[in-house]
Amino acid sequence: MKKYFLLTAVVLFLALAGLSGQKVSYSSFGIDPVNGHIPTGLKSGDRAPDFTGYDQKGKQVTLKSFLEKGPVVLFFYRGNWCPACNKQLAAYQDSLNMITGENVSLVAITPESIEFVEQTVKLHNIGYTVVYDCQEKIMQDYDLMFNVTKDFNDLVLNRLKVNIAEHNGRDAAHLPVAATFIINKFGTITARYFDYDYHHRASVKWIMQNLSTVL
Repeated sequence: MKKYFLLTAVVLFLALAGLSGQKVSYSSFGIDPVNGHIPTGLKSGDRAPDFTGYDQKGKQVTLKSFLEKGPVVLFFYRGNWCPACNKQLAAYQDSLNMITGENVSLVAITPESIEFVEQTVKLHNIGYTVVYDCQEKIMQDYDLMFNVTKDFNDLVLNRLKVNIAEHNGRDAAHLPVAATFIINKFGTITARYFDYDYHHRASVKWIMQNLSTVL
């Protein structure tokens, strides 16, 4: 019996090890690995780059100004055309009081142009800050930006009737990995949720668990 359980454990370990060694199919998530950079995202322990941008009210904001109040939950979404993004945006709004209860700022970064930011805010009645990354610099500084494949562009255009580049007010289609970062009041990233699969997002539970270490 002991040998059976030991063998089962070994088989399970090898199976998991094999899965972890599998290569990421970047193109299946819209990431062009041939004609662009493959982002890996900033890591826990990294200094969070400061940024300057304009929120949905036209007010200039900086990461530094948020950190003066306390920790920051910083997340990136692709646009209001993205069902997974809309689900995430709504979930965070529903739990806004819980997330921001102890001087925590919740800040979203997006490449979608300001007119669509305004639509997104109205759609979900968003009460947290949404920043338009008009120069695509924030996505780059956090190592999240990638070139979108033609196949994914065409898929979004055919199914959702959205041209990603035009939606973002750009000549070329770029998107961020939909990552979430917990940043302590000293400007250090203490946790990150990073997944190339855009269906996977940081849950409110994940945010609260990781916020507990910086409050």
